[in-house]
Amino acid sequence: MSGDDAAARNTGAPQGLDSEWAVEQCNEWLRLHERVAIPEAEREPRGAKQRLKGSTAERAKITNRVLRVAEAVWADWNDRYFRNMNATTVRELIFELEEGIEVRERLGLSHSGPALAADALHPWVWEAARPHWNADNYDAAVWAAAINVNSQLKAKAKRPDLGESNLVEAAFGISPPDEGKVRLRLCDETNPALFKDRHLGALSLGRGLFAGVRNPLNHIGAEDLTEQEALETLAAWSLFARWVDRADVVTNEATA
Repeated sequence: MSGDDAAARNTGAPQGLDSEWAVEQCNEWLRLHERVAIPEAEREPRGAKQRLKGSTAERAKITNRVLRVAEAVWADWNDRYFRNMNATTVRELIFELEEGIEVRERLGLSHSGPALAADALHPWVWEAARPHWNADNYDAAVWAAAINVNSQLKAKAKRPDLGESNLVEAAFGISPPDEGKVRLRLCDETNPALFKDRHLGALSLGRGLFAGVRNPLNHIGAEDLTEQEALETLAAWSLFARWVDRADVVTNEATA
């Protein structure tokens, strides 16, 4: 079995599963499926000398329990293993419940979680950042993305006179737009609480990105961003860019 196959099959004990109980069921399955000698007084002439320890009913009951455990632990149990329960499989299941996650982590076989694809970021962000990113200049990549989002927001909010935090305030403020001005709206006011949360959220995110990310890049002594930090930062800019891009432009006449 390859590392990828192992990771695909062995998902580990899911959250909420009583691993101790599950191991007990597996051990009981093994006990009931042990082969034991048939006393001479009970043997048929020329018959078998051994039998399984558990009765047919006992083995059926414990097998059903262990099948449920296998389905919970191995996501592809039904598809890949066709419910073929045997002693080797049950021992593998016990290992998975007791040690599987730790061993795979040490071997580098654990699922690493979802990956963030840079080229799936909003185009305003990635197209601006890409040349700098490809040159391993992560600060410049974030800077370029911020400048482009700022420019796109200026154009959509029709406020070439403003920039950064003041621009975000003018675009997403929750009061109606002044005469001759516009606001950007992520939803209407049918649900006042939702309206307030969405627009105050956009305000907070936008101002935080400019004040906490973009502006510090101007200062001498600011630490350079690592690749991971830069990617996470671009993801935040991408989210804000999507909000700006999808927002409706509302004039004071529309809110009158």
